[in-house]
Amino acid sequence: MSDDYMKTQGEALAQHLRLTDGKSGYVEATAEGFQVYVRKKWAGKQIASWDGMPVEWHENVGTHKAANR
Repeated sequence: MSDDYMKTQGEALAQHLRLTDGKSGYVEATAEGFQVYVRKKWAGKQIASWDGMPVEWHENVGTHKAANR
């Protein structure tokens, strides 16, 4: 899949998860799937796949990592 397509899908996943404030977390699109980094434990059910690609979750990451700095 193209990098632009994966980036677009990653942004759509971030919108879906409401990770758009620049502090609580972000989504990183890779060739193997999506990496979701969130500052706190995710409340509710975690999404296992998005657009047919696997989603890997990283919870309780540091503030700088969650803000993608």
